[in-house]
Amino acid sequence: MSSYVNIFLLLFGGLQGLLLSLLLIKKKSYRTGYGFLVAYLLVMIAQVIFKVMNKIWLMDNMQIYYALSSKLPLLYGPLVYLFTKNILRKREATPGRDSLHFIPFALVTMFILSPGNYYSPGWIQFLFYGGSGTIIQIISLLVYHYFALAEWQQHFEKMSDSLSNTGQIRMQWLRKFIVASFLVCALVSLLLFLMHEYYPTLNYLRWGFVLLSLFIYWISYEAINKPALLVGTIKDNWQVKPVPVLSIPHLVIHKKAGKYASTGLKEKEASRILTKLEQLMQEQKIYLSPEITIEKLAELAETNRHCVSQVLNERAGHSFYDYINQHRVNEAKRLLMDPEYSNLKIASIAYDAGFNSLSAFNDVFKKVTGTTPSRFKKDEQTVSNQQRG
Repeated sequence: MSSYVNIFLLLFGGLQGLLLSLLLIKKKSYRTGYGFLVAYLLVMIAQVIFKVMNKIWLMDNMQIYYALSSKLPLLYGPLVYLFTKNILRKREATPGRDSLHFIPFALVTMFILSPGNYYSPGWIQFLFYGGSGTIIQIISLLVYHYFALAEWQQHFEKMSDSLSNTGQIRMQWLRKFIVASFLVCALVSLLLFLMHEYYPTLNYLRWGFVLLSLFIYWISYEAINKPALLVGTIKDNWQVKPVPVLSIPHLVIHKKAGKYASTGLKEKEASRILTKLEQLMQEQKIYLSPEITIEKLAELAETNRHCVSQVLNERAGHSFYDYINQHRVNEAKRLLMDPEYSNLKIASIAYDAGFNSLSAFNDVFKKVTGTTPSRFKKDEQTVSNQQRG
């Protein structure tokens, strides 16, 4: 009974991985580096299939391919590294250079497929078989995952201040993926060795391969729960192409004299504060942070909360929240108009623009523009198609 449960869990994990791979292919995400993730998932699916099939039947009918399945961990490290490298920085494809990372697996494949492989040189046996082969597999996994984390760290330190909210979420997910991948793949490599060397004594260790299914399900859950995770390269705000934004004139509200009469805020200082606020909005895009407060804004503008409130009311004609939300709506409009972000869901656009909930985004967007985000996006696409036609 337990054997059937194990097969059931493995099969469903493999099926989930296949569905996720098809989704990535359908979205054409493979064009921006996710092809390496698709390949990674397909290798895991192959590993799952070989664990589901009967070992004795495999040895009698597919011995070569069964032997090759134990060497699949040599592929995980290069695929994770190339996946990380490609989505963190947009670069031209270099198939020749990338293929060099797969030389060890190519060598062992040639060795297994060649006739009389049991009489191969001792160094081949040392590199790819037994305990030494397993150690080399784990070292390969460690080195490639380390380089993937190094790529992540370099990108994060350079771009952390300018990454959008979605960019931050995707970066955190990528780090978890790299760490979890190493742990899962290293354990799979160890399990393959133990089950091969001590079969059938340690046959119960086959339950450990359920980790592959759980890992695939985790990736799928994250992709469904956060749709922006698996779309395009991870960009910072400075890399985004400028798109014209419809300018909405500020509504100037003339307040009754006396509200800020006792502040003593001079004209020159008020102008300085307003200029600083606009600089924070335009250059640093401080409004993209959902945690921004008037106190934090005042600190960045080198003044106090009361002066910021006065300047925004008297000079910009907005309250603090209206001022921040106006910039967030303009950012959302820019993203909705940009063809590069056409695959993003409205929720992802909302978080990317600095809103912390979809409902708040919809309410504010309609209040400012008079229409909903989805209608605005549809209208812009219609205009764009008409202009191209």
